[in-house]
Amino acid sequence: MKKPSQSNWVSGLLALLFTLVLFFNVNSSGNISNMSGTTQVYDEMLYNIPVQVEYDQSKYFVSGYEETVNVHLSSANRIQLNLEANEDTRNFQVVADLTKTPLGTSEIQLRVKGLSTAVTAEIEPKTITVTVEKKVTKVFNVEAQLPESIEAEGYKVEKIAVNPKTVKITTGEETAKAITRVIAPLSNVKQSVDTIKQTVNVQAIDSKGQVLSIENPAPQVKVVVDLTLPSKEVGLTISPTGSPPSGVEHYTFNLSEQKVEIRGTKSVLDAIDTIELPIDVSNIKSSTKKKIKIPTNAEYIVLPEEVEVTINPIFAETNNSFSETGGQSTTTSYSSQVSPNPLPSSEKTTSSSSSSSSSSSSSVESTDEEGTSNGSSSVPAN
Repeated sequence: MKKPSQSNWVSGLLALLFTLVLFFNVNSSGNISNMSGTTQVYDEMLYNIPVQVEYDQSKYFVSGYEETVNVHLSSANRIQLNLEANEDTRNFQVVADLTKTPLGTSEIQLRVKGLSTAVTAEIEPKTITVTVEKKVTKVFNVEAQLPESIEAEGYKVEKIAVNPKTVKITTGEETAKAITRVIAPLSNVKQSVDTIKQTVNVQAIDSKGQVLSIENPAPQVKVVVDLTLPSKEVGLTISPTGSPPSGVEHYTFNLSEQKVEIRGTKSVLDAIDTIELPIDVSNIKSSTKKKIKIPTNAEYIVLPEEVEVTINPIFAETNNSFSETGGQSTTTSYSSQVSPNPLPSSEKTTSSSSSSSSSSSSSVESTDEEGTSNGSSSVPAN
């Protein structure tokens, strides 16, 4: 029989060992839990990543595939992920291996090459459809294709020059058989131009008008098109500006040109019937000739670009005007009449005086009618 003290010592030792085992077991589990809880995965979505197609470029022509894809990157290493996400420091490529692909159309699996082992990638989409043909080069004539707006806006095409007139087109053997014409498509031009000068890439077109795949970059040609702009005649209207001197009742204006020609697109010409001509009458006390530039803008051209105008002031006190005529005159009437004040009955004149006044009045009326028939424009001074 064991002594009680010895039994207690053994029991205590076993209890201590059991406690230590539990302690280390709990701490070990906690550390593992903490380590797994602190692991973080980072993500980056990259768009429009180019697809590198691997094949014998001297023998084959490849077309019909999507040239870019999206790539989803993920990694627990943030620094390494940033390096692959940045275009300047990126090591990976998306590759389509066609070295063993037969002629015709096939679906090719894409893969990532050169990616760090610390980063994983998922490609969207995972495959592309590719057409492989034997490579050929042929010579074709080039024709210019004008924008539809040229005809719609009423332009008349005088001459078209394409340089060079022929180009070499590299494409697939079957695609080359489908080419019916090679065009140089011109882009839309600014309004009121009479010559188009553009350098453009040619396009190969089939019988249905569809654009076919050819080697990139495509051949370039220079195109020059001489045009005649639509034109029409419009009248000029006078718009006096400035402050006339004291005593001037109004002005008359004689223009060297009554109408001018404007050139531009049909839509612009349809919106214009007359052109307003601003004329400064400040400090004009006698008959004055001025050359006035006709207002215009980038939408149309005016011929002639300027006209000569004779400005004749008419004074209120004497009702006289200083007028000069020469060249063609235009008449756009801006009348301003001042009625004479009636005389008191006590100041009636004699029969001979009345006759003289009547004769003078008739003379003034005759002069006014003659000025109107000669085409002068009259505008009030104020």
